[in-house]
Amino acid sequence: MTDQIIEALAKTQAGIALFDAEERIVYANPAWEQLITGVAEEDLLFNETELPDGAMISVCIVKPQSSAPQSVPLNTSANDSKIGTVIIADDSESNRLVARRILQAEGYNIVEASNGQTVLNILRRGVTADLILMDVEMPDMDGLHTTRRIRHMPGPVAHTPIIALSAHQSRDWNVIARQSGVDDFINKPIQRVPLLDTIQNLIARAPKDEKKDAVNFERSNPTPSVPSSLPSSSKSERSKSARLGKRLQAETPNSPVLDIRVLEQLYQDAGDDGARCGIDLFITETQSRLVKIDTALSEEDLSSVRKEVHVLKSTSATFGLRQLSELCGTTQSIFDEDDMDEGHLIALSRQVVQLAPTALTALNLYRRSRSFAGDAHA
Repeated sequence: MTDQIIEALAKTQAGIALFDAEERIVYANPAWEQLITGVAEEDLLFNETELPDGAMISVCIVKPQSSAPQSVPLNTSANDSKIGTVIIADDSESNRLVARRILQAEGYNIVEASNGQTVLNILRRGVTADLILMDVEMPDMDGLHTTRRIRHMPGPVAHTPIIALSAHQSRDWNVIARQSGVDDFINKPIQRVPLLDTIQNLIARAPKDEKKDAVNFERSNPTPSVPSSLPSSSKSERSKSARLGKRLQAETPNSPVLDIRVLEQLYQDAGDDGARCGIDLFITETQSRLVKIDTALSEEDLSSVRKEVHVLKSTSATFGLRQLSELCGTTQSIFDEDDMDEGHLIALSRQVVQLAPTALTALNLYRRSRSFAGDAHA
């Protein structure tokens, strides 16, 4: 009877897995591995039933009217290290798309996550990742906090190589990230050659002892987490003169609106179709982000402004909007000052909102010209 049940589960299109009371996977049918390895978690539905002994049965299906993204055909288990499974954790869908296109072209299987908690859920559900690309600043749970949680998980998953993706480049930040358990760093914007070189070096390495040493060092030298947003403060604690006083005139960076070299590299790395899709997605994302910044400024919610400006800094760099990225970087540097000049900060943030539409128009014109040139040569 048991053999018949297992045979039936193996043939069903729904993903089914059994977990013990410690959330360790006991059994998973082939559909489970295919779904959770090939489809972003937000596109899946989970129906979980707890058993009397604390164990759990989880059934996974793709959300209605949602189709799984194309992935590399699998001849063996999705957890086969010869194939290579990479988790991409980034709250920007356009950044994930660029990284996914680069890695899928190299034959890697991709699992996507938009925040740290999703990464933890994916690992607990049985995905054996060969490597994790971890954005540092994500909502709900930042990348360094997520890395520390992974390093304290039981079993081999604690030693999964993790590459931090960030626009931060200071030595102090690198030290904090290392102490959190990060194995290596890649600065945004993501580029194909440095990304692949770093991934191949980490996967090829046999650093079990080194990784254990890193985890032990982290446990014996706990490091405070890096805040993903400004410390909360009431509006009454802020300077009224800063809010109502004369706005400062911010200077626009002298750099070009579009960095054509970055865009040409993007088309090379992600392919014509991948670059076009990424640009379209980035434009839609950014239009929504600008509304959020404008609303947060009107509500004096500087914590939300900081979060959106930080993401816009890295994504605009990925898509060659150099002037906008540098303006966001200048704005973020004001946020990071101990004695923050709120008036200057508000002026810079408003200039980000004013500059971005021009930058997006230039990017869209470039994309259309590339598409027109491609059609003309077809």
